[in-house]
This record gives sequence, C-alpha cells and structure tokens, in this order.
Amino acid sequence: MTENIPPPTGETASLISPNQLPPPIVEPIADAVVMPVGPEAGIGCGVFRPDGSFCDLSRTRLSRSRFSAIPDHPGTTTRERLTGNYLFAGIGRHHFGHFIMETLSRLWALDGRQDRFDGLILLPMYQIDFGAVLRRRLLSFLRLMGCNMPLHLVRTPMTVDTLYLPAQGFGHMQWATGTGEFRSYVRDRIDRNCPAIGPEKIYVSRSKLKYSHQRVDQEARIEALMKSAGYAIFHPQRHSIRAQCQIYRAAHTIVGGDGSAFHLAPFAMQSETRVGLIQRRTRQDAVESMANQIKAFAPVDLVRLNPIKESATAANKDSAAPISFESLKEQLEAAHLI
Repeated sequence: MTENIPPPTGETASLISPNQLPPPIVEPIADAVVMPVGPEAGIGCGVFRPDGSFCDLSRTRLSRSRFSAIPDHPGTTTRERLTGNYLFAGIGRHHFGHFIMETLSRLWALDGRQDRFDGLILLPMYQIDFGAVLRRRLLSFLRLMGCNMPLHLVRTPMTVDTLYLPAQGFGHMQWATGTGEFRSYVRDRIDRNCPAIGPEKIYVSRSKLKYSHQRVDQEARIEALMKSAGYAIFHPQRHSIRAQCQIYRAAHTIVGGDGSAFHLAPFAMQSETRVGLIQRRTRQDAVESMANQIKAFAPVDLVRLNPIKESATAANKDSAAPISFESLKEQLEAAHLI
C-alpha cells in the first residue's frame, strides 16, 4: 500500500465529498494538534497541522451529507503532548451501527503497519463514557480487527509527535461499499479470527431490541414463519461480536430486517450466501446503501424484500413501518427463501 501525502490545506477539501469515497491515502503529520469533540451541535473535532491549517481528511462522515464540523484552533494554550507515532481513528461512537460505519473506517491503514504505531487515537463523543462502552463490548471488536495497541481517548486539545491520518475507507450512504483496501483488511481479519460456527439458515431478529420503533412490524409472526421453514432465530445483540461473525460466516442463508446487523454481516458473509434483506423503514436511501454494501463485500445472492404497505407514511423514516405479512410471505416464497 503506497503512502501518499495530500497537498496543503484547501486543496484536500476536494477529497471529501458525499458522492464518492476519498482515495486510500495516509497523511503523516509532525506536531499534529488533535481537537476533541466539543459540545457544539456540529460535532466539531479533527486535526490541525503545525502551520495552523486544518486537515480535511480528519472530518468524519456522520450521515447522508453531514460531516463533523471544523473546530476552532486552540491557539497557543498549553496542551498535553503525546510522544511517539499514532494512528488517527476518528470519532469514537458508542452506538453499534455508527461504531461500524465511523470508528472502524480508518483501520485499513493498520494493514502491515501495526509495528509502526505506538497507539490509536480516538475522539469520544462529548459527555459519553466511551471508555465504559469499549470495555464492555467494543474493545474486543477493535482487537479482532488487529488493533492490539494502546488506545488514547482524546478529550482535551493535544499535540502529537507524529500522527498518521488515513482517509475513511468506509462510511454512510455512497461510502458503504468501502474501498478495496478497507474490504480486504476487514474480511481478512474476520476470516482469520472467526471460524465458521453456527446454523445454515438464520433469521436475524430485531424483536428483542429495547424500543418498538427499532423492530420489524409483526416480527413475532415473521419469526414463527421462519422457524417453521427451518431457520434459527438469531438475536445478534445477545452474542459477542466475534460469535456474531462466526455465525454469519457459517450461514448459507441469512434473512432479516434492515439495520445495524447488516452492516456487520457483510464483513463475514461467504460467497454465494443467500441473503434476504427485508425493508422495515420508509427510508429508501438507507436500505439502498445497505444493499450496496452487502453486494460489495462478497459475491452473495441478495434478494430485497419490501412488504411495507403503500399507505405507510414517511413521518419518521427511521421507525418501523407497517407491513403486509401476506406480501412478505409471498415474496419469501417467490425467492425460494421459504
């Protein structure tokens, strides 16, 4: 992997576009000034060069067209100094789906370079105990991805001896397909560390999630239907991330409603896996990007199922929409998934 250094500030802005992923480049910065996430609504944070110019590559894509804001430079205020060489990993997100889409997206730069770094730098969301979330659940995922090094959670402005700043290799919407470097790195780590263990057919259920709007409409009926067709009902949040990857690797057929599980599953799905993606929300663009991610990460047989009633409103595009159970059953049968 070739290390490229972008031109000075201003010119790198063209590399950050919602329409396409930035190129797989890494910018080494001596005496980098790292700014944490502040209380402002725009989630301002990122990296400044020693000449005071802001590194646009340090911005994180947060949604369709929203990126983390450019923070104010801290000026000449006294800052802690971190000695050594560090990899910038961007914002530390505690929500699982956002963690996958935003926090993992720069780890491709570890490939073959782990010995070069003294640690990883993360910027936790403001007033979130990200350290507790890491210890409880997400740290094991970072270790699985090859991040076997100290993690530095930056909460106050800091100067770093040498910071390696990679572009995001993966992200929301048009970025969900990932760069070749990101796809290869993630799949290699999971293939190496997660032997396939689990049933051949799984239905990825959302019925045990905390809030009703997170689930699929009539999911108890769907579970009964899938169970009668020989599917194991799988609740991913009840398993470790490693176990989830093992189960996704073992399954020959995976069916479930759109959501965070289908951001992780493509990292582990094997070639020719049959995938039935049930649209549970009226948010068409999010489902489209999820389908694109699934197809980009492995040559699977993807079937999109849309049982949402025509009368469904788009008042809250992220909430479960009412579905026609009979329509879903017919679509599953037509696709030979049941």
